[in-house]
Amino acid sequence: MATVSMETDDQIVAQDSSLVVSNAPNSSGLTVALHPLALLNISDHYTRIKMQQQVSHPRGALLGTQSGREVEITNSYELVHVESDGKIIVSEDYFTNKQEQFRQVFPQFDFLGWYTLGPYPTQEDIEIHKQIMTLNESPLFLQMNPFEIVSSKNLPITVYESIIDIIDGKAQTMFIKAQYKIETGEAERIAVDHVAHTSAGEGTEGSSLIAHLTTQSNAIKMLHTRIKLLHQYLLDAKNVSEDELDYDILRQIASLCNRLPTIDGAEFNQEFLTEYNDVLLTSYLAAITKGTNCINELVDKFNLASSTGKSNRR
Repeated sequence: MATVSMETDDQIVAQDSSLVVSNAPNSSGLTVALHPLALLNISDHYTRIKMQQQVSHPRGALLGTQSGREVEITNSYELVHVESDGKIIVSEDYFTNKQEQFRQVFPQFDFLGWYTLGPYPTQEDIEIHKQIMTLNESPLFLQMNPFEIVSSKNLPITVYESIIDIIDGKAQTMFIKAQYKIETGEAERIAVDHVAHTSAGEGTEGSSLIAHLTTQSNAIKMLHTRIKLLHQYLLDAKNVSEDELDYDILRQIASLCNRLPTIDGAEFNQEFLTEYNDVLLTSYLAAITKGTNCINELVDKFNLASSTGKSNRR
């Protein structure tokens, strides 16, 4: 049965379920700090599912630390789930194994909650949240809406805190919106800046090269589009009478064509091959120089290690 939502000033009540989503501002005293690594993992998870054209929504676990009412979400990973009788069942075996692996590397991180996509919690999310509550009594619920148009500085992310409250004499699960902020360390800021520049190499040189190649690619695409436009104009000009032709435009097109080099000529081929060989020679020289530098560094390290060994033996 579909869930029907009724929105009031302070809360959104999902009928046919035991869920109440409180939409009142500052209704939760929980302070959540989100790290970019967790958000990047969620975004990458959604991108891979979207490219693979899978129907299911991405779902995963949130890891971090909690001190009182202050929560810090540092990392996240995907959860394996299966569909049985129209319901989503989270694999507890996979969760247990994954938690043990993470505890070996990050013993300070605890399981804080889970994440998924969507504009608001649905009946399916409610059932999954009840399963997560067996792993954590009061798990957090992070929901990202990738289809929301970001018109402000706020990210399309909502973090909910789950509590049990008595409403109309019945115990119901309540989702309360929690305040969150983006927390970054020095290493994370460097990594995010590196990703933002879409650098394919190391350092600023790679970023500058990518920006330069992107500009050149855009210029070539624009040139190709305009050449196609002129070509189509000339094709259409063959089907009209001479009285309808615009000779001024035709003369301008002829002038542009005369400026282009003749790519079939011997002089053009000779000049092209010369420049092509110069570029290849420069690339080979750069590779040889880099290899020589690596060998030089290896020899220096070997000499340093050898001299240290001799002094220790003495």
